[in-house]
Amino acid sequence: MPHLHSPKRKSNTGVVVALVLVGVGLFGIGTIGAMAASITSNRASDYSSTSSRTTTTGSSETSSSKSTSSEDATTTETSSYDDGAKPVAELGDNPVNIPGNGAMNTPCNLPRFNTDAASQDRFYQAALPCLMEAWTPALENAKLPARMPTVITTGENIETPCGTRRWNQTAMYCPGNHTIYMTARYYAQMEKRTKAGAYLGQFAHEFGHALQGMTGINSAYGDASYDAGGSSTAAGLELTRRSELQATCFEGMTLAALQNGGISNDYIFPALEDSSGRGDEHSDVPDHGSMATNAAWVEQGFRKNRITECNTWLAASSDVD
Repeated sequence: MPHLHSPKRKSNTGVVVALVLVGVGLFGIGTIGAMAASITSNRASDYSSTSSRTTTTGSSETSSSKSTSSEDATTTETSSYDDGAKPVAELGDNPVNIPGNGAMNTPCNLPRFNTDAASQDRFYQAALPCLMEAWTPALENAKLPARMPTVITTGENIETPCGTRRWNQTAMYCPGNHTIYMTARYYAQMEKRTKAGAYLGQFAHEFGHALQGMTGINSAYGDASYDAGGSSTAAGLELTRRSELQATCFEGMTLAALQNGGISNDYIFPALEDSSGRGDEHSDVPDHGSMATNAAWVEQGFRKNRITECNTWLAASSDVD
């Protein structure tokens, strides 16, 4: 499916970007440049773990949605959880990068999808605990906090700690309140998306940024971006690309965990295809990576499903262009 109107993902601007996005990646020499711009694998790496784990619930949070046909908001609450684990503000050396760790194979019962805001919210709220289940073992193995983010689905402009998010902007993760904002009308009306998989892929990408928040990568990225001069410098833009591309690689890992958990390829392949069509060709700011690079990283995460394979912070500059 061509993506003639697919913009790059945009999670924030200015200094706020430094707090919203973070990424890390480790590839073999030259592997990104050699990877095709289209998804070539139809089956993800199978990851399972026999290690013991504890049951984890999310922190006390609220999510709401605004339907395009109603201004009423719905609220979902999650139970509190605090195991004392703290994020570690490191990039390439973040403790999440344990060799062999991947996203756990996870089944997920997703509701029927529709593009209205209320239906999208039900879809994301059902997917959220599945994504947490897939990633909690890796976070616990690294002694990092596994805290479920809040998800707010809106069809209107909304005020956030990271600034105003307008209905016609892409989805955003805000680390200020550990919340994913899914802008329902943007994908339905601006991009004319109809396939549930594309929405699942976008949600998994933003969840990738939430993972960066849980690990402490976001915090380290904010400091590094500030020191580099932010989006006004080439170094700052490269940091942002590393952040975005790690979230995209984490997205691929999430899709691998869901595919191996039994989610239909009717969701998985459109999600991969959608991510492969996003990139800086749709913008005049080189802060998300080219379409070919986005395709390479989402495939890397999907095919290999190993956290160390998504360590974009250790990748060559040519692999995050």
